[in-house]
Amino acid sequence: MSADSFSSSPSTPWVALVPLIALVPAVLCMIDIVRHPDTRSLTPQAWLAICAFGNVFGLVAYRKFGRNENR
Repeated sequence: MSADSFSSSPSTPWVALVPLIALVPAVLCMIDIVRHPDTRSLTPQAWLAICAFGNVFGLVAYRKFGRNENR
């Protein structure tokens, strides 16, 4: 396979949006953790790491198990 075959592929603008779809909810979740550090089962630092590296599963886990209900 030559280098020309990679450069001849058409550019699609939606390819740039795919990382944003994954990044925006993770950033919003991390902002929520920083603003409300009262978490249930783990420390806020642990939830930040889970949301940063766990992507979708980390976000769902924080919303279900980590977020304090009394706010």
